[in-house]
Amino acid sequence: MKYINKKLSIENVKVQNIAKKFGTPAYCYSYNQLKENINNFKRSFKSFSPLICFAIKSNTNVNLISEIRKLGLGADVVSMGELMKALKAGIKPNKIVFSGVGKTVEEIKYAINKKILLINAESKSEIFEIERIAKKNKKSVNVGVLE
Repeated sequence: MKYINKKLSIENVKVQNIAKKFGTPAYCYSYNQLKENINNFKRSFKSFSPLICFAIKSNTNVNLISEIRKLGLGADVVSMGELMKALKAGIKPNKIVFSGVGKTVEEIKYAINKKILLINAESKSEIFEIERIAKKNKKSVNVGVLE
């Protein structure tokens, strides 16, 4: 954000014009800043070639998630709703990680059927539940476990 002719602007668009067109409050995102931040972050870890996943819970705007996908990021989701948003935004299942406590049987089954990259198990009982669901559906699944 900067002032142009004493008018607050975002990427050369006057905030006043945004308010007139869309009303207030309005959420404004700087694609240029987003792209710069993501590219700087990716450069910092370049030697590791990691899959960097955007936490969908931090912003569930499908259009924003789609732009993040175009910049090469995957998604970290904590619910079936977030998983569905990530898929709707075009993030490939092999770039989606499902974390979080209290996953339901329905959520686990959906994630397994979509063939996402990884389900992070938060407890021993969840490991057994993931295994049971995968076997019942004759599917394989990658499970992440932290001590």
